[in-house]
Amino acid sequence: MRLRRSAAVVLAAGLLLTGVPACSPEPIVVIPSVTRSVGVAPLVVGTPAAPDGTNPTEGALLAHVYAAALNAAGVNAVVSPADPADGTLLDKLEAGTVDIAPGYSRVLLAAAAAKGSTAVPDAATTAQVLDALKKELPQSLAVLDAAKAEDSDSIAVTTVTAEKYQLKTIADLAKVCDKLAFGGSAEFRLAERGLSALGSDYNCVPKSYVQLPNTKNELLLALIRDDVQVADIHSSSPAIPDNALVVLTDPKHLFLPQNVVPVVLAAKVPADVQGVLNKVSGALSTDELVNLNRLAAGSNKTSLDAVARSWLVQKGLVKANN
Repeated sequence: MRLRRSAAVVLAAGLLLTGVPACSPEPIVVIPSVTRSVGVAPLVVGTPAAPDGTNPTEGALLAHVYAAALNAAGVNAVVSPADPADGTLLDKLEAGTVDIAPGYSRVLLAAAAAKGSTAVPDAATTAQVLDALKKELPQSLAVLDAAKAEDSDSIAVTTVTAEKYQLKTIADLAKVCDKLAFGGSAEFRLAERGLSALGSDYNCVPKSYVQLPNTKNELLLALIRDDVQVADIHSSSPAIPDNALVVLTDPKHLFLPQNVVPVVLAAKVPADVQGVLNKVSGALSTDELVNLNRLAAGSNKTSLDAVARSWLVQKGLVKANN
């Protein structure tokens, strides 16, 4: 079986760039009170670290989307590069070196709770995670509307493997797991909710584990070529729909989803500017996060800023000539 990334993917990307949504949201308009002016420092949108196993540029892509929306509203905004020492950007927000930080809800909560030595309940719902995050963060920081976009680990197989072994859920793997090679990152092998949890929660101990990076489709290619039969591929990856992969359902909720959510320095980001950011989050579903990753992957010679603007135009948030 070959990787199907030619005509279908190109066509999908083209439709994303030119298609008009059936129900366009209210477009972003210029905010008169905060339009660009000489001598005013730009708002800094930080680049969060993407969770292990996602598209490595996903965090930067999100930062550029929010920044592009602000610029369309007349707000001078720039994107700062990722900081390996502060993946959630909470320290930079508190220090005032970053004004806006898109992030991932459970990662943010874990980082905020660690500062206060608070235990984070594993089984918390999305709403509980967001409520707890608001309580854990200092009053100087504000949690804005969370996007519907979710990012989580997912256990995927090809349609051939799913049909061969009659796989629909992760629980179904138990009866054949010892016959299958599993592919994933080095981090997933050691993660608390990773390879070992598959064994303890689902009685699935694979025949072998192949460590593969997620930078040049190595894991996807190994799965398509049947070098591995099961792979940890994140829900935001276009590899899943573009290659008709089967994501096994997770009845025991081993892999907890987390939502994209911006956190801002309240004193620097007024309510009307927060409203622009909330419009972006309102348009950002899981499918749209997949689309963004697809556009970025197919635009090797295009900047992330251009990809971000194209997506905003496609969603009807920004006019093409804005």
